[in-house]
Amino acid sequence: MPNSKTKPASRATSAAAGAAKAAALKPNAAKAGRASAAPVRRRATRTGAGADPHDGKPAAVVLDMETAAGEGDPKTLGEGIYARLRSDLIAGRITPGTRLPFRQLSARYEVGIGPLREALVRLASERLVDFEGQRGFMAAPLSLKDLNDLCQLRIQLSCQALRDSIARGGEDWEDEILVALHRLVRSPLPSSSDDNAAIDEWERRHDRFHTSLIAACESRWLLHFCATLSDQCQRYRRFIVLSMAQSYSLFDEVRSQHQAMAEAVLARRADEAEVLLMAHYRDSLARVMEQMESFVRRKRA
Repeated sequence: MPNSKTKPASRATSAAAGAAKAAALKPNAAKAGRASAAPVRRRATRTGAGADPHDGKPAAVVLDMETAAGEGDPKTLGEGIYARLRSDLIAGRITPGTRLPFRQLSARYEVGIGPLREALVRLASERLVDFEGQRGFMAAPLSLKDLNDLCQLRIQLSCQALRDSIARGGEDWEDEILVALHRLVRSPLPSSSDDNAAIDEWERRHDRFHTSLIAACESRWLLHFCATLSDQCQRYRRFIVLSMAQSYSLFDEVRSQHQAMAEAVLARRADEAEVLLMAHYRDSLARVMEQMESFVRRKRA
């Protein structure tokens, strides 16, 4: 049932901190559980010229040696390279529009052709990678037309998810919004365009905040499409992050937008929250388009 009482945005931070701490502890517990359940492979001991070099070594050492030799679990390798490629494509560490030859990728990520091919096929299905006949794979390019299309669709779906989330969200949902907002506001700005660590951290906190707003939405499919559009928009949003690093007034403006959205959502003012979210996305769209057009002009000059 939705929470019918409005809770102030200035609630005690202890509840929010407790929720954040509990969430942070869960992944560690899961990792410990997986580690304890991992099967240990036993080997028979052989002697002589044909002896197995692994004989007599602890199971963990055997597994480490095989992983280093590129003989690890294919599923684990495939998931790993997929996640790394996806992160680099979304973050712009792989320049949009550049070709992705297997030999170069294999050297860069230290992985074989098979897992690379599988990862690129998956990324092509997500439209983060393009495939062109004999030319092979390339990082999906950026375009103003695609950006506008993505943003308009994101506004429609996110506003629908936001209304449902406001109607259904409870105390845990409210706590996550407060924690996510607090971390976003305190996120350090990048010192330069090369400060990838700060840029990535700001993006993670920004994504967490926007995800928290719609997290109580009942439709899993709607949330899936919102997440997909968010990932695509992040490829463009880095233009804004770099602009904020050069302008504290812009940073303050963006921070105020997020705080206003959180306040309206927590107060269950759905109409106001929707208007603020739409304005936030449209303002971001205008800023990114301005930065992209300026970048194109500089390249042509």
